[in-house]
Amino acid sequence: MNDILAAATLDTRGKVCPEPNIMIKDKLPDIKPLEILEVVGDLLNKRNMERFVRMRGHTLVSSTIDGDTFTMLVRKAEKERTDIPLSQCTLLMPQA
Repeated sequence: MNDILAAATLDTRGKVCPEPNIMIKDKLPDIKPLEILEVVGDLLNKRNMERFVRMRGHTLVSSTIDGDTFTMLVRKAEKERTDIPLSQCTLLMPQA
C-alpha cells in the first residue's frame, strides 16, 4: 500500500452511515479520474463503504485493517455511476 501515492485523503472515523458515503461522494470531485483517494474509516463501516465505491464504478485497490479502523485506496472511475443511493447501509456488529 505504501507504493501507491494518493491524490487526496479522507478521514471518516466517527461518522455513521450514510455520512461516510456522502463524504466520499463529495471528496471524489477533488481528484482526477484514475487517481487514488485514501479513505480512513471505522471498521463497522468498512463493508458499506467498500460496496458503495464499487457500486458507483470505482476500483477498490486495497483495504487494510488496523485495530478498529481500516484504510482503503480507491481508484476514481473515469465515469462514476450516480444512480446508486448514498444510504445503502447495513448495520454490522463487531466481530467477537
